[in-house]
Amino acid sequence: MKTAANGRKAAAVWVCLAVATLLHASVWAEETPAAEVIAITMDKAIEVAYDSNLALRMARLELDHAEKQLVKAQADAALAPSPVGLRQAEVAVETQKLLLEQTRRQVDLQVRSAYYAAISKTQQRAIAEKNLDQVQEQLMIITAKQDEGLATKLDVVNSEKGLLQAQGSLDSALAEEELAVLELKRVMGLPYTDKISVEPSDTLIESVELLPEQVVEKVLTNSLDLMRLQWALEISQMQEESARNEYTAPLIKDIYANRRMKAELDLKEATRNTYLQAKQAWNSLRQAEFHVELSEKELEAAEENYRITKVRFDGGLEIPNNLLRAQISLTSAQHGLVNAIFEYNLARIRLLNLIGE
Repeated sequence: MKTAANGRKAAAVWVCLAVATLLHASVWAEETPAAEVIAITMDKAIEVAYDSNLALRMARLELDHAEKQLVKAQADAALAPSPVGLRQAEVAVETQKLLLEQTRRQVDLQVRSAYYAAISKTQQRAIAEKNLDQVQEQLMIITAKQDEGLATKLDVVNSEKGLLQAQGSLDSALAEEELAVLELKRVMGLPYTDKISVEPSDTLIESVELLPEQVVEKVLTNSLDLMRLQWALEISQMQEESARNEYTAPLIKDIYANRRMKAELDLKEATRNTYLQAKQAWNSLRQAEFHVELSEKELEAAEENYRITKVRFDGGLEIPNNLLRAQISLTSAQHGLVNAIFEYNLARIRLLNLIGE
């Protein structure tokens, strides 16, 4: 009896402790402010990335190291003058500046791509939600028609199958939206636990007012790779020139001449590749623009087809399968337009990235 009483007493103590813990947790939850949700626009995403992106932070450290090496080279040159060595240190700094700018452009491209991808996936999730609602409504109508003898068992089964497919599409869209938001956080340099709200831009379609020739000229002028190769050629020319004396062995002269010729060939090959990239980027943008226009017309046709089919179905002039097919076509056209807009924005920012804007 004493043991049982002690057991009941211990149980009562544990209950009191549990209640006290829950009350404390409740009070703590009320006093602790909710985590702030960061509203992410395109400009905000780029701003955050410039401060927090890990690749950019690393590039800044590399530039700082190169600048310190230049100071060292200048001090060494005071004791043992070396024009080539000093110029190499200067070029190393300029190269790191270029690499920092190149990294900035890459991060800018990644952020914009991730932002548009997140917007696209959010729109696709909204389409999937609306599609699910419509399919659920259609199932209710078809089930009611079966009870009235106006629809078959097969019609109901097909509608139920459509409902399962719509639910699966929504689940997939939710997962893809989550991954897109996580990717946006990654390129911005934010922790995955931070809460963000991706805000759509006022304008998701912006044209590029440039002629093909202007695009090629801008790309060739602003290519960071070409600038870097031009500096490499300059260094090799200086080395070859410095070896033109009576004291440098013929083999060393040949090595420097070989480096200069290789640098010239590297620059020529890179120039040709850059020209080709400019042409490809321009063509991709034009094709993407055409796909947006085509997708808009396809959506317009699908919406009108669904409207007509729904009116005829409500009036008993269409079978349920035709309504389901019209619904699938409409959803497909909606997804098609979202994807076309995303591809256009991707082609546009790739082109702007090449021309340095």
